[in-house]
Amino acid sequence: MSEKLSNYPNILDLLKFHEIGYHSSSHSVRPTIFEYTDVKKYEEAYKTSLQREKAHINPLTGEVEGKGGIDFLRRLFPKKRIVSFRAPGLCWSPPHLEALVKLGFKFDFSAYISAGPVYYKGITFYPPLHFYRPLLKRVISIGFLHQICNKLTIIDIHPNAFVNKIPWDSIYYGGNPKNLSEVPPKNREEVKFFFRRFTLALKQSKVLQRIGLIEVTPHLSKSEMNLATEKIDLGECYKKSMGWPTRFFHYKPNFLYSHFLKYFNYGY
Repeated sequence: MSEKLSNYPNILDLLKFHEIGYHSSSHSVRPTIFEYTDVKKYEEAYKTSLQREKAHINPLTGEVEGKGGIDFLRRLFPKKRIVSFRAPGLCWSPPHLEALVKLGFKFDFSAYISAGPVYYKGITFYPPLHFYRPLLKRVISIGFLHQICNKLTIIDIHPNAFVNKIPWDSIYYGGNPKNLSEVPPKNREEVKFFFRRFTLALKQSKVLQRIGLIEVTPHLSKSEMNLATEKIDLGECYKKSMGWPTRFFHYKPNFLYSHFLKYFNYGY
């Protein structure tokens, strides 16, 4: 996407006041993160991650084709501090994350390990995202207000949900496609409806911020609290992390669980 955006200076201008994060070099192109790090040797998975996250990935073959990835994104936004990462589908892989730390990343938004920011092995883990798709369909609910007023909440809304009927990457669920194709779009009235709802939700959030019920901020800082690995429910953490590849790609990991064990020093 950053390569595409480089051809649209008007969009780059609109993004100059936004924080920019990283979402991997290829998202759903096979092999995905959960596939190319699913190898027996942890170090091999780490080295492959380093290579692919600094490369342009062919969207039809999944092969490395020259430079790209995070290096291209940082060149495109030279004044931005791009140090935060969220794994596609919240499916993160420990050796991959360690490779990102090597590449200068300091914050992760993928792991189900804590209700608040915690620091571990060079990275501050923020709580997992709250996918609040109903935000686009109706005004903010009482239950949602209760949630955002009582703890740190990170809200995620996919921009493509405004215009696409199905996920844009669904063409990859059965493997790399022979040709790139667009997914069915929403009709014009549906798109208008979603944007009206989203605008209303933003206005409501602004009111809550103004009266002091919530604080809205993109500020990221290193957590002063270190992660207590003995308190992690590793099985549950791994299960949630593998939910996306299991459900949509029908993938059965072979070695990823052992990578989680190694990363959190279970039995090592």
